[in-house]
Amino acid sequence: MAGRPRKVPAGPAREHVQKLLKRGLSMAQIDRASGVPVATVQRLVRGQVNVKRENAEKILRVPLNVRVTQGDVSACGATRRARALYALGHFNWEIALVAGVSRDAVCNLVSGKWSTLEVSADDGIRAAYDRLSMRAGGSWKTRKLAEQNGWAPPLAWDDDTIDDPAAVPDCGEQVPRFVELAENGFELEEQHGFTREQAAARLGVSKDALQKSMGRYRAAQSEAGTPDAYVTRERIMSQNQMEEAA
Repeated sequence: MAGRPRKVPAGPAREHVQKLLKRGLSMAQIDRASGVPVATVQRLVRGQVNVKRENAEKILRVPLNVRVTQGDVSACGATRRARALYALGHFNWEIALVAGVSRDAVCNLVSGKWSTLEVSADDGIRAAYDRLSMRAGGSWKTRKLAEQNGWAPPLAWDDDTIDDPAAVPDCGEQVPRFVELAENGFELEEQHGFTREQAAARLGVSKDALQKSMGRYRAAQSEAGTPDAYVTRERIMSQNQMEEAA
């Protein structure tokens, strides 16, 4: 097209690649997600000055939370999820059963022995986390281990950033983030007519993250014995109560 140079400065594309790499993606995975050859991605990282416009646009279209379907991924998110389930007192065999992995795999994750794991195993841990993170488990041993090591429970993690190595759990907020998201989401939907997707966009989170927050909120309501009313913020101020409600 006239007026559009064939090549553009490589800076924005290189910065995006670097962010994807920090999120745990390999260059081969970036290749599969973007359609840009590994060799091109490598040249970008090494400081290439200009890049084909088409390749730059393909790379910039890859979302930072992209889920790859092949190979190994960073174990950061899986480790945090497994440890968070320990903090709730879930048995390692229970996590393993729901995740479709071995008990040894769960133990290796929580002990920090793995830096990467297969995508299928990561997907399994995600599924176990989604299913088990809304209720307390029955193992005092895993709960005690988590307490001794300072592992954060699910309510301390933001679903949108738990896979980001730079993210840190927030155990000090008076009001858990899931309560704020859920209450704001309900207000946008019920009082202003927003759809779930529109409410998530307004709150700056993904639709999936908002739905999970609302689910945890409803679970906390059930624990409080008030299924038809908002959970009072005073009820979930302490860390122990947060763990119970999850």
